[in-house]
Order: sequence, then C-alpha cells, then structure tokens
Amino acid sequence: MNRKVLALCSILLTAAIFFFLLPGDEKEIRHNLALLAKYSSSAGDEGTLLTLNKARSAARLCTESTPIAIESLHLKQQLSRKDISDHILMLKKMLPDTRFTFNDIQIDFPEANKALLNTTLSLDGTTKQQRFTDAYELRSTLVKIDGEWLFSSFTVVEFMER
Repeated sequence: MNRKVLALCSILLTAAIFFFLLPGDEKEIRHNLALLAKYSSSAGDEGTLLTLNKARSAARLCTESTPIAIESLHLKQQLSRKDISDHILMLKKMLPDTRFTFNDIQIDFPEANKALLNTTLSLDGTTKQQRFTDAYELRSTLVKIDGEWLFSSFTVVEFMER
C-alpha cells in the first residue's frame, strides 16, 4: 500500500512540475506581446544596428503576410515581414524616444492553434519638444505555426487621447 501511495505522489508531483515549467499558450502569447513592445520601443541614443535588429526581430513575431487595419481611417494593408520592419524603422525615426506598452490584455482561444487578442496599446514619447501619450484599442489574431505563436493580423479599433 505504501509503495502505491508513494508512486501516485511521485507521478502527481512530476505532472505538476511538468505542467508549471512548460509555458502555456497564453504565457507564450503574453511573452511575444512583451517582446513586440520591447522591439518597437525606441530610445533616443539607440544605435543604428540595434535599431535595425529590433525592427527585424519585431517583424519575425508576425506571419509572412500580415493584414494591418485602422478602422477609423478605413485603411487596410497586407504587409510582408520586410514591410513591417520598414514601418517600424520609419516610426522609430519619426519618434526616436517612444515607449510601447500593452495593457488590459485579453486572450481567447476560439479553436486549436488560433488566438484572439484584445489589448490597449499605449505610446508614451517625445516629439521635437512635446511630450505625448496616446492609446489605441488593438485587436490581433495569432496563429500557432511550427509550435510558435505568430501575429497574423492587427486591427486598430479605436484611438483614445489622454
């Protein structure tokens, strides 16, 4: 009897350790969102190679072809990874000291290997001499490809000024 209890306890302990050490899908998506914020943010003293590397790394978090839409402007474009990287570089050049953060993150899994993400994107930065804070309601779809969660679409639903 003691051996059965000990065996059951060790199996349960192993399963618990396995469950908590392996990142779940939601944890991976939150991690990718944090990376996207890190790679998109810029500091005024950021070097050229670091800026290029961050822009490429942000684009690698997306699928090969990613639709990006801004509902209020009735704008929708299909962007390649290179296009995404170029847009991030352009944004970093226009706003050299800007911090991206994602708040109020909600993730739903409507089907296997697909996730729907709703979040608030906050931009805090400086233009030539003026400080700004903008917020956008952002909807995104992610797909799991070869075990990795990639952003497959972005939609800016609403713009909010603070």
